[in-house]
Amino acid sequence: MEDRRNEEDKNSIYFKWGLTAVSVIIIALVISLIFNRLGYIAMAVRTVISTVSSVLYGVVMAFLMAPVYDKITVWVSEILSSLFPKWKKSGKYAKMIATLACLVILILVVFTLIMMIIPELANSITNVISYAPSGMENLENWLKDILNKNPDLERLIIGNYLDISERLSDFATTNVLPNVNTYVKNLSSGVLNALGVIVNIIIGMMVMMYLLNMKTTLVSQAKKIVYAVAGVRVGNEIVTEARYIKNMFEKFIVGKIIDSIIIGLINYIFMAVIHMPYALLISVVVGVTNVIPFFGPFIGAVPSIVLLLLISPITALQFAIWILVLQQVDGNIIGPKILGQTTGLPSFWVLFSILLFGGLFGIVGMIIAVPTWAIIYRTIGRLAEHFLRKKGLEPDSKNYMDLDYIDEETRKYVKME
Repeated sequence: MEDRRNEEDKNSIYFKWGLTAVSVIIIALVISLIFNRLGYIAMAVRTVISTVSSVLYGVVMAFLMAPVYDKITVWVSEILSSLFPKWKKSGKYAKMIATLACLVILILVVFTLIMMIIPELANSITNVISYAPSGMENLENWLKDILNKNPDLERLIIGNYLDISERLSDFATTNVLPNVNTYVKNLSSGVLNALGVIVNIIIGMMVMMYLLNMKTTLVSQAKKIVYAVAGVRVGNEIVTEARYIKNMFEKFIVGKIIDSIIIGLINYIFMAVIHMPYALLISVVVGVTNVIPFFGPFIGAVPSIVLLLLISPITALQFAIWILVLQQVDGNIIGPKILGQTTGLPSFWVLFSILLFGGLFGIVGMIIAVPTWAIIYRTIGRLAEHFLRKKGLEPDSKNYMDLDYIDEETRKYVKME
């Protein structure tokens, strides 16, 4: 009888080991399939996003304007209630006025940016065209001066000059000229895409107005569905997590916008004080690209340096040094003061998330990468802690520092010598 029981126990152990091995193989295959098909998944997501882009614009606008809408609604409602105490529709009209105010604010912001950028951009293009010959001459003289002071470098460049010229000529005749029609088509499609973006923004403003008025109703309906499907305990967890996600994105994106505005203003003041050209245009570019974490200042700096290089190489070098200083000030002083520990992500995961989401979804992916990965990071951490507690193990990471093994009987954490 005892032998039979021992045999059953052995069979049970073998069965569990086999089931575990099969599960690991299946999980590995699924992960491999996901990574192999990651490009197709990203393409499908981009197709869906482009199809409903106008609605997404409206959702983003409503999300950004929701705090303004709430404050204006409360303020107008208090004024109407004090002026007309017996009027029952003061709340309804307060929401209507708040919606119109948000629309006007959004239009004014967009119009102000356009009026700031377009004249400056046109002026910059005109100046570049007019100063391009002299700029190239200044650049050439600067290079000659450097080469005259460095004979070895001069011999190296002159020795390879004919080879470089021949390669450039071959490239122009074999690659550039045959593809002129393609470049024209791409330019035309780019203009059409720009017009499409404008149409999507206009439609998005209309969607924003509906969402701002309906957001309380939509949230209540979503909660009702969650509790109906998941029950009270799980429903409370889902609602709590949804609230955390909303607060995470709101704090990070709004904080990043404020941070970018401050960086743009600081850059404009610096460029105006030392009389650098294109101060307004470059400051807008630096401020807008600063919304992208980590890489944003450098993305904005590259076209700005190229633009300044046509005016003066020394000015371009000064601006490049200034951007490095500004990025350090933003990353170590201004950013932490505004954003605080919003995400709680270590620096490595910040960089990893930007590279991952940027590679999959482009600029939009780089903007939403940090808060999205912070949510994934937190969810994985909470799941790990949940399963550790179920197994009677410590959830605190400090217990696993320099861990050699855990004693199976005493559950004691044995450290490495």
